Amino acid sequence: MKNVKLSTKLVLTGILATITPLIIVSAVTFYGNQKMVKITEQSATDLSYADLDHIADNVYGMCANQDEFLKQYLDQSISAASEIVQKLNLHSDTNDCIEWKAVNQFSKAVTSVNLKKVFANNNWIGQNTDTAKESPIVDEVFRMTGATCTIFQKMNEQGDMLRVCTNVKNSEGKRAIGTFIPKNNPDGKPNPVIANILEGKNYTGRAFVVNKWYLTEYKPILSSDNKVLGMLYVGIPQENTTTLRKAISKIKVGKTGYVYVIDSAGNYIISMNGKRDGESIWGAKDADGKLFIQDICKTACGLKPEEIGEQRYQWKNDTDTTAREKVVRLKYYAEWDWIIGVGSYTDEFYEAKEKASAIGKYNRVSLYIVSAVSFLMSILVWWMISSGLSKKLTQIINDLVIGSEQVSSSSSQVSDASQALAEGATEQAASLEETSSSLEEMSSMTKQNADNAQQANTLATEARKAANNGTEAMGRMTSAIKDIQKSSNETAKIIKVIDEIAFQTNLLALNAAVEAARAGEAGKGFAVVAAEVRNLAIRSADAAKNTTNMIEESVKNSKNGVDIANEVNKVLSEIVQSVGKTTDLVSEIAAASSEQAKGIEQVNDAVAQMDKVTQQNAASAEQSASASEELNAQAEQMNTIVQQLAALVGGTNMSQTFSGSKNTAKKDNGHKLTQLDHTIHSMAKSADLKLEKQI
Repeated sequence: MKNVKLSTKLVLTGILATITPLIIVSAVTFYGNQKMVKITEQSATDLSYADLDHIADNVYGMCANQDEFLKQYLDQSISAASEIVQKLNLHSDTNDCIEWKAVNQFSKAVTSVNLKKVFANNNWIGQNTDTAKESPIVDEVFRMTGATCTIFQKMNEQGDMLRVCTNVKNSEGKRAIGTFIPKNNPDGKPNPVIANILEGKNYTGRAFVVNKWYLTEYKPILSSDNKVLGMLYVGIPQENTTTLRKAISKIKVGKTGYVYVIDSAGNYIISMNGKRDGESIWGAKDADGKLFIQDICKTACGLKPEEIGEQRYQWKNDTDTTAREKVVRLKYYAEWDWIIGVGSYTDEFYEAKEKASAIGKYNRVSLYIVSAVSFLMSILVWWMISSGLSKKLTQIINDLVIGSEQVSSSSSQVSDASQALAEGATEQAASLEETSSSLEEMSSMTKQNADNAQQANTLATEARKAANNGTEAMGRMTSAIKDIQKSSNETAKIIKVIDEIAFQTNLLALNAAVEAARAGEAGKGFAVVAAEVRNLAIRSADAAKNTTNMIEESVKNSKNGVDIANEVNKVLSEIVQSVGKTTDLVSEIAAASSEQAKGIEQVNDAVAQMDKVTQQNAASAEQSASASEELNAQAEQMNTIVQQLAALVGGTNMSQTFSGSKNTAKKDNGHKLTQLDHTIHSMAKSADLKLEKQI
């Protein structure tokens, strides 16, 4: 690659710089396209399932609305039938009975039973099976409401109900009188209609009537003492909900999907286009041989009103070559025992997925074409850019060769000047360093003197403080001696009082002795006591005299002590004054020493700063010399780089051409002062002026 031209390298680099982000963008776009296709496929599938669920919920809602409407309709019909029964005074309070061949509507078993005749306006309603012949009450109800009507009579204590008058038809097209509803269904469970009627309650809901399912309402017929005599029925066949059935039949799901309704026994209630209504498909199997209808019934019957079930199975129509997967979403309307199925083939769900895949493929092909065109355009653009750039670089290389030679020559001159400056600055720094060392020694000695003066000042202050304390102690001692003298004077006074008391006691003892002598024998004992008291008084007087002498001596000594203390106190005061003067002198010496030390320290700092500046100048000069040498080396290196750049731009031949021009330029620029030389000389001159100002 060394001999390859710059234009070629630029073209290759540009192509690489263009194609790299193009590949990255293409990869990101491809990934985003794939992700979009997957999301679209999933969204289409989710929407398809949601559409099935919405249809199932809507059909369920239609059934609920229809059921509510029919319940209101049946309420009105049963009310109308009750009014007619009351108006025609329906009763069976005679002893006239008639035999009935009662037929169980479930098992078809026949039972003979004798029951009272039922009358309306005193007319027996009869045993009319002919639909062309009028039957009272029930036909009038049908004309008024359009609902079938039946009058039941309780046929036994168990509570079985016999149809005695009805317009409900049997399989032969006749009125289904003589059939009865047993209290218990064939499975042994209580019949819900009979159970409610026997409790005196109405029953509204789906019920089996004669031979098929009806939407019904039953009301008990009560006696005056509220006993159940029978019941009144109104209802319509479940398949007569024509509007609802048509609406459900018209619902389409996707292309071929549809909605159907079966009961829990697998009987078609609403089939596609109504072709299989009423047909039992309980045993139907899918393409895998599974009884899928039974699975559907089992799944649906366990659903709550708000829940939706699902069943998948393989199904193959007669026109299909292979089986296709079908999915059915299920709802269960328990009031009518309707299993609502909304089904469609799963492959119809994926049409949107296939369309999204086709769009993704188109986007990928478009991306490939755009990438190829971009690649070719990048080659052309980068070739044009590299050609123009190579021409400009060639001219720049010529200028760089000349400039590098001038820098090399100037850097040599700067290096010599900087080296000389560095040597002078180094010698000056050495002299300043010696001066700084001497000043530091003077500063140290002055500082030590200042410290010693400070210590002397401290000791003098402490001595002055001790003298003051001695003076104060001597004052306190003088005061104490004076107090002792005062106490001695007071004691002398007390002794004098004791002496006087002793004298008085002696006189009293003499008087007592005189009185005892006068008393004769009776006063002898008292005389002895008086004599002893006199002796004690004499002894007390002697002791008082001795004590008085001692106290007087003590008072004299105390006075001498006070005089001596005063003299000592005077001497200590003089000592304190002398120590105070000494302390003041030492303080002045310490302050002067401190000021002297600070002055020397400031001079030392100034010399140190000068030394530091000089050393910095020396270091700067050395750095300038080093930088000049490095600049010279970099100039040589730049020459080499220029040759490499020439080789890069124009190959080996161009590098040799610029090498020859370099040698020629070096000879021509031998000792000329360039603009760079003048600039460096100005810098050196400014540095000298700055150094002089600092010194």
